[in-house]
Amino acid sequence: MKHWISRVTAACLLLGGLPTTFAGEWRAGRTVNDVPLESRERDSRFLEHRGQVRLCGELQSILMFVSEPSELVHWVPYTESAEKLPDVDGNVVYHVVTQAPWPYKPRDMIYALAVTFGEGEAQIRMDGLPDHIPVRPDMVRMKAAQGVWQFVEQAAGVDVRLQMWVDPGSGPRLLVNRRAATTVGRMLANLRDRFPCNP
Repeated sequence: MKHWISRVTAACLLLGGLPTTFAGEWRAGRTVNDVPLESRERDSRFLEHRGQVRLCGELQSILMFVSEPSELVHWVPYTESAEKLPDVDGNVVYHVVTQAPWPYKPRDMIYALAVTFGEGEAQIRMDGLPDHIPVRPDMVRMKAAQGVWQFVEQAAGVDVRLQMWVDPGSGPRLLVNRRAATTVGRMLANLRDRFPCNP
């Protein structure tokens, strides 16, 4: 675990200087699998979404599960495949292929993880690296992606918030926004099932 922490903490040095983007106010959105969601406008055609659940389990175990690429196909909706790529300057990097509804091609994106720790809390930042590897002809590379996981230990469990925004490169705005919200809600719901507080 200590070796893993040292590698991913180094990612903060590379990703900490990302540019800020316009973001509007958070507004109540859909409820997906009993997870209430909020959304807000970005400097993009597509909305950013967030939600929160409470998990029960050790914080380190939850962090390891969330950041393990080989597990993504089991709990992240629409994930066709996921694989870890060689680290870059100590940064954890992985490639994810996402299913798309007909007639669209599958989407893919390369993500880098940056992890920071505090007393009883942690944060994982996910940033898309669209130019990291060549684009395959049978799929479409997403233009951009950003996400933040926040984990805070409480007496009754671990509060987990996921905030995510993606630009898939094309597609109807309404469909993309609905699918993105569904993804965030189902990801959190699947984690709640994996680390239940009332088994």
